[in-house]
Amino acid sequence: MSETDLNDMVRQKILAGIIPEEQCRMTWYGPGRGAVCVVCEQAIVDNDIEVECILPGGNSIVFHRPCYDAWAQMAPSSGA
Repeated sequence: MSETDLNDMVRQKILAGIIPEEQCRMTWYGPGRGAVCVVCEQAIVDNDIEVECILPGGNSIVFHRPCYDAWAQMAPSSGA
């Protein structure tokens, strides 16, 4: 997937309320564990880098690293 396509997908999911705009309170990086990425909806397999994002409200979501990077560029700063 091209960077432009990925950015468009992130933007559409933010506007639709599928993924949040808020920044993570904490992030964890590691090998994929088979979870589904909230952006591309594909499994994050063991040779992918999985990013787990703990949101300010305590919920967590997971991303492939490139999907997380695209989302993090669009999510507004927490100001903290």
